[in-house]
Amino acid sequence: MPVCLSSLHRVVSYDGEGHAAVVDLEGRPARVALLALDGPPPRPGEWLVVHCGYAIDRVADETARRALAELDGAQDRQEEVGS
Repeated sequence: MPVCLSSLHRVVSYDGEGHAAVVDLEGRPARVALLALDGPPPRPGEWLVVHCGYAIDRVADETARRALAELDGAQDRQEEVGS
């Protein structure tokens, strides 16, 4: 069964035409469509939830930081188990 996950991306810039330049958690750049995102255009530094090339939600900075800390902890635990 295929699995498709959304992920956190940080906004780098908004092009004024419905797309934003973002970077993922590993710093890889991408361009995402904003068709499914409610509210005003995203600002640089904002966190977005991206799914299949579309920004689908915004995430508050503190919430994103907590999620990132949890992901780091999970990765550390997985590496311990794999050792």
